[in-house]
Amino acid sequence: MKLNESNAGHRIAVTQDGHADPLAPAGDGNLDQRSSSARGGRPFRPRRAQCVNGSLQLNNLWGARLALHMCIDPQREELIREELGRIVASDLFCRSDRLCRFLRFSVEQALRGESDRVKEYVVAVEVYDRPASFDSRVDPVVRVEARRLRDRLKTWYEGEGRNARIRIELPRGGYAPLFHDPAAASAPKQELAPAQRTMAVLPFANLNPSPENDYLCDGLTEELIHSLTKVRELRVVAWISAARMRGREQDLGAIREQLGVETILRGSIRCLGDRLRITAQLIESASGYYLWSEAWDRSTSDVFAIEEEIAQAIVNTLRVQLWPESPTRLTRKATNIECYNAYLKGRFHWNKRSPEGLRLGLRCFEDAVALDPDWALGWAGLGDSFAVLAENGLLPQETAIPAANRAAERATSLDPNLAEAYATLGLLRCRYDWKWDEAAVFFRRAIDLNPGYATAHFWYGFHYLAMTGRLEEALAEAELAVSLDPLSVIAQEGRGFVLMVSRRYEEAIEQYRLLLEFEPSFYKAWTSRGRVYAQMGDYARAIEMYEKGLQLGGTIANILAALGQAHALNGETDRARELLQQLHQMSSSASRTGSGTSAVPATCFAIVHLGLGENDRALEWLEAGMEQRQMSLSALKVHPVYDPLRQEPRFQALLVRLGLSQASLNERSRK
Repeated sequence: MKLNESNAGHRIAVTQDGHADPLAPAGDGNLDQRSSSARGGRPFRPRRAQCVNGSLQLNNLWGARLALHMCIDPQREELIREELGRIVASDLFCRSDRLCRFLRFSVEQALRGESDRVKEYVVAVEVYDRPASFDSRVDPVVRVEARRLRDRLKTWYEGEGRNARIRIELPRGGYAPLFHDPAAASAPKQELAPAQRTMAVLPFANLNPSPENDYLCDGLTEELIHSLTKVRELRVVAWISAARMRGREQDLGAIREQLGVETILRGSIRCLGDRLRITAQLIESASGYYLWSEAWDRSTSDVFAIEEEIAQAIVNTLRVQLWPESPTRLTRKATNIECYNAYLKGRFHWNKRSPEGLRLGLRCFEDAVALDPDWALGWAGLGDSFAVLAENGLLPQETAIPAANRAAERATSLDPNLAEAYATLGLLRCRYDWKWDEAAVFFRRAIDLNPGYATAHFWYGFHYLAMTGRLEEALAEAELAVSLDPLSVIAQEGRGFVLMVSRRYEEAIEQYRLLLEFEPSFYKAWTSRGRVYAQMGDYARAIEMYEKGLQLGGTIANILAALGQAHALNGETDRARELLQQLHQMSSSASRTGSGTSAVPATCFAIVHLGLGENDRALEWLEAGMEQRQMSLSALKVHPVYDPLRQEPRFQALLVRLGLSQASLNERSRK
């Protein structure tokens, strides 16, 4: 090993082959409501959209389904265990109990999906029987034995194991193994169009024992994803899907299959006082070969400069191999470290999408813009927070929506090329302002600036195209969002919604069935499936779905309303009126206590009255909601729940006020 000077004058360890000595990634696996502790039945298969001769076509994203618990699939696990058995029984290893114990331990942890446990301290205590007081600074046993194990594995694969169907390797600087298939590495690669080059940026590992810096690791990862999605020749898996790979960074084959990517970026962060040690490696998923590796030893104030440096290095590395003519350059306006940390904490909490996480995210973004009022990303985050809090009924929309608008418009005034802010403005113009032409302009601007921004595609398809009745285009956009974020349950649920409002009920049921097999704890998949059953006239099954959704999601007004309507349509009018009364009590309580939550939407009362056959009362509620510009009204044009009202002049008047009458849509299409 030699020492190399970095641009900042710090000394970085470099191995003999010229790579920086990376640290193995790790993670705590905590994904809030997005991961479940148990999965049953056949796993969910996201689908990807692909443009062929200008036409959007669908194909399976993976050749194999996700395995139970999203771990290594059984066939691959069997091959790994067979290879492990051959190695430890060989003459090269059988006389070295210490190396065999080390190898068995690291492989077993990886197969359990717990690669993050394979750290120096854990190996020392559990494999080499060191005491709990073990200090790696004075006892290098793990590092010494790891070097021996790497050398021994290299000798094995140069000799007796040269024809192994799968290889087990221990990457430099880490203690968790890599598994890769030599046949896949040597197979001729199928050339893709430049826009189809795919990458996953895995959550950077926090190598400090305290979770205090988790926000920094996740924030840096997400910001790298946002930067790289701006490269038109590169398709980057969105944060939600990448985060599901936490703790499984070493199993490149499974990541390749599940996310459908050719290259993988992974890394780690260690904080020592006011210093940061950041490592990153760009790896070819099929072969496990490093395309690029680097380490930074910098002050904590340099974190945003390091992010830009990593992103630019990746683009430069891929450009040499894939797009030599590409002029793409990534830039970022730096700001002070306190502001940037507040922003990263905001995104860390906002991404959880839980009520607590959204509120914490809002406070962090408020801190960010207070520390630097001229930084566009801080304002974009603030706009996102107000918009999603209002959309989920966690803040009154009459205050949250204007605040979201001000924040997003401030962001675009500071940075006219910031896709996130334009997407937020598009969402607000659809959901609250009902200015559909403006919404389309904002969404298209966001997608033009950042074609890989999955949220912009999802919102454009779900909130604009679907709500204006352009359902085939909406489904195509939903498919594109899924291809960019293949493990996002929100995107998958949105695809099911588009199928439902297209009256393709059987397909919607199948979509939700697969989604529930993948994520049985996601309450919206249960309730959305229930809505489809209700439209099909299977009210008993719809009630069953809604009850399950209430168990998982809690007392949510939209679920109570759907349940009330189903009971009414099933002839159980007393139970329907009980639920209607419960909605009134919830609305009164929110108004009386000023709890910061929105009152129950008028649409909730309307659909229960529809179930009871009280169409005039339903229309009264919808008209009252119109006066308050309630966001839930944007679905009136397409949602089948309102079909009993479509011939009513009062309902047609509502569509005119929404800008969704057929005449308005025809005029818009001629522009």
